[in-house]
Amino acid sequence: MSNKKRIVIAVLCLIGLVLSIDLIYIYIKTSFIEGAAKSFCSINSLVDCDGVASTKHAFFLGVPLAIWGVILYLLFLFLDFVDKIREKINFPLLNVFKNPQSYIATIGFFSFLCSMSLAYISLHEIHKICILCFCTYILNFLIALCAVKKDFFITDIKTTVLDFISGVREYTTLFLVVCLIVVCLLGFFQKSLILAPKLKLDRAFDEIHNMKENIYQITGNNLGNPDGDVGIYIFGDFMCPSCRDMNIVLHKLVLEEKNVGVFHVNFPLDSECNPTVRHQIHPGACLLAKYALAAQEQGNYWGMVSLIYNKRPNSEKEILMYAKQIGLDPNELKKTAYSPKTAEYLENQVYRGIGEGMVATPTLMIDGIPHSGFIPDYKLKELIKQSRIRHKNEQQK
Repeated sequence: MSNKKRIVIAVLCLIGLVLSIDLIYIYIKTSFIEGAAKSFCSINSLVDCDGVASTKHAFFLGVPLAIWGVILYLLFLFLDFVDKIREKINFPLLNVFKNPQSYIATIGFFSFLCSMSLAYISLHEIHKICILCFCTYILNFLIALCAVKKDFFITDIKTTVLDFISGVREYTTLFLVVCLIVVCLLGFFQKSLILAPKLKLDRAFDEIHNMKENIYQITGNNLGNPDGDVGIYIFGDFMCPSCRDMNIVLHKLVLEEKNVGVFHVNFPLDSECNPTVRHQIHPGACLLAKYALAAQEQGNYWGMVSLIYNKRPNSEKEILMYAKQIGLDPNELKKTAYSPKTAEYLENQVYRGIGEGMVATPTLMIDGIPHSGFIPDYKLKELIKQSRIRHKNEQQK
């Protein structure tokens, strides 16, 4: 490879490396830092680097594409100077890289093809553009063009494949060990999604949301340990889809966390019993809440809670029919649901929610700290851990 080509490729790789590092910084801000300031390249609804970094398309095998970019440009730099390194270091493995210029051309060509796929996704699925990403797409093409021979990649690809096969034959054991390490690492990142918290949240939500019934269902009036060291109060509405999802999560949680108690506080977004609701949001939610409270008198509050979320009854007749299926007395249930005691009980719960400043469901309260929306079990366990630390610190004071 001529020195002129080597320098041009090196400069392009360094530019790509700087852009990729900046993209990693943008990704970290959008994924791990709440309330972080917008990036300079988030200009509007179309040109929005932050928006692109927040989507599920910003990852490959659980690793952010920006990190793959850094790996790619470091590989290009290594191949660009491998013959110089070989002159300084007498290391037999370096002799495998016989035609580094062809390798750069081949990898650059396929990187550009991948870039075009990402550009299509950006324009037609995400409907947002990351200008830094598009700059790297152009760089990949320029790097490939700088390294390519006269017959437009055909010889380069052929040479790369043949040299790869030859290298694998010569260092089979090393190749297999490296492949095993890479597969294990990528398997870990793909399974744990430690580098992709938003993707992990989406998967956790889809897993719960797609359940037809609460497979972790617990019956009775207690969910978890009512005398546990951590209490979780969930303010819910039986017509709220996310409340149904949180109900499943909480049932799963208490099966795994033995010293946690969950307490349901009805906060229907229904003007019939909630004075803060001026325009009807969930008409009929108050009636469902009354029937859940009535089931408590027969010792199966949480069974009724899960039944309502699972079956989503459209009428009082359906409520009573389903209630009978879980062993409740329909006649007694209806009588209790319309009793002044139940009405007062529901009113107290609604006003408790108003006093806590509730504006949306589901909202979880842990140590008086509100947490709204869907919260997966792994995040709940972290909140429980934080609660226990607070309790410990308070006891030590």
